Amino acid sequence: MFHIPEFFEVVLSASLHKKIGNAPCAIHFTPFGSAYICIKLRTMSTAQQRKLEAIRNDLFSGDDTLVAKAISRCEEEGSAPLVEPLLAFYASNAPESLRLRVSSMLGSLKVSNVEIYFLQALANPKWKHIRKDIVGFMWNTGLQPVDAISQISELAASGDYALTIECLTLLESIEDPIPEEQLLESIAIVHKASSEASEADFRKLLNEYMSVLNFQRAQTDLNEF
Repeated sequence: MFHIPEFFEVVLSASLHKKIGNAPCAIHFTPFGSAYICIKLRTMSTAQQRKLEAIRNDLFSGDDTLVAKAISRCEEEGSAPLVEPLLAFYASNAPESLRLRVSSMLGSLKVSNVEIYFLQALANPKWKHIRKDIVGFMWNTGLQPVDAISQISELAASGDYALTIECLTLLESIEDPIPEEQLLESIAIVHKASSEASEADFRKLLNEYMSVLNFQRAQTDLNEF
């Protein structure tokens, strides 16, 4: 049996609560490297919380039969909050066959409001070992995290070649306009990393990433006319 990891741990620098219409939500500012991600999370009803907790308990029960059933329930539910326990399970030392099922599901989600959960996962230092996969899930599901490009660029500049490739793939897949401040910050981050890189192959990859950023910026400038 493997241990149950903490469901989702991110240190919050601030938390503001308010209501939008009749739907309660919370605004969180989550530290990510040298920046902060502003994330709006809708609160769940008590019934939804209990269902989520039941699924999480089964996922980490250590009983492969219960785990398989929990994964099937996740496939049927298809709701955004399930990304949290699924990523926690994927990050664990669970049997590879079950992790592969979860990986397939996370890479093919077609539900709304999942971006915030992936971004929070990227900010979780305990899940550093699966960041490459999380970014892969994001571009596989067609997400357009235009307001978090600087955070993605920080990951790209971190020195992990495989992670940088995934970040580049995500960046290349973005079709929505990226805010100029995100592009400018990203260019500064990647330029610094490229100038300090000691390995030629990694420096070349960062320069390719920089080229995509500059292209996106040029497109933004064109759209303003």
